[in-house]
Amino acid sequence: MSEDEAAILAALNGETQAWLRRDMEALATFWVHSPKSRRMSSVAYHGAQVQEGWDAIYAALKSMAVQFPATFAESRVRHERMNIVVNGDTAWVTYDQVGDKADDDFEMVGTQHELKVFHRVDGQWKISCIVVMQRTIDHESRPLIEIAADKRVLWMNADAHEQITDNPILVISGGFLRARDRNFECAFQEAVDWSSRRLHWKSPDTHPGRLARAVVLGETEDASPAFCWVLLEDGKILVSLNDDKLVKQRVEVAKGIYALTAAQAQLAHLLVQGQDIAVAADKLGVSVNTVRTHLQRLFDKTGARTQSALVGILLSVEPHGVV
Repeated sequence: MSEDEAAILAALNGETQAWLRRDMEALATFWVHSPKSRRMSSVAYHGAQVQEGWDAIYAALKSMAVQFPATFAESRVRHERMNIVVNGDTAWVTYDQVGDKADDDFEMVGTQHELKVFHRVDGQWKISCIVVMQRTIDHESRPLIEIAADKRVLWMNADAHEQITDNPILVISGGFLRARDRNFECAFQEAVDWSSRRLHWKSPDTHPGRLARAVVLGETEDASPAFCWVLLEDGKILVSLNDDKLVKQRVEVAKGIYALTAAQAQLAHLLVQGQDIAVAADKLGVSVNTVRTHLQRLFDKTGARTQSALVGILLSVEPHGVV
């Protein structure tokens, strides 16, 4: 490592450590105090933010320090895949910052992909720009499997590892994700093709999480559709083995389309989850006869005649702008 690279790494670590200590005075010494300084971030569940100029950057960081005043040991984060490039009095560093999980409310937990641009000012390397990006999938607890357009498995998270072995509708065979029942393989392939065609699709009406398709790949023991989700997030084709968040979104869309009451929507959500009428009655705190009345109203409004068909209709509704 060259002398400049060592000095840049020391400045990078120093700024991180100052933030962990919430030492704003020390943190300020590692920054270029210029109107041209920038801080840009796109963080999971909080969206994109841009601060232009040191004064705006300091104000934003100070506000976060007030909101999250707890201090943390330096060992709480580590930097991986470090790459330092020096060109005269300018340098840039790319790396992954990984925060250890803990029980407390620590906003830097998980993986952040970062770029920091440094300038040499009066012989000292200082930060002039930071770009921080978090991928949603790095912070998800739902079981997710990333696949290529040919259904080759590229990655899966811990929850998917635990569930895929005994999954009733999907199996990994020869490194490829396939339907256990080959009669449903065409439906699964069609959904993957649908996602693949939209991998780099841009639409002002589309936001992350909207591009998702439920795929029925069999039936449960009580003859309800057994399904997975094929979706696009972070520019990747993903398969979610179960995703209650998406189920809630689709039921909410169906609620508006079919003018469902709150009670009918609650029952619809339980039915999509595979609950039978007795369990639904218990969860809703009503009688079985009341649930049957709600179910008949759901049939009347959607045109379904069986619970299986009802679930299929509820899952097939698409948010506005998705085709």
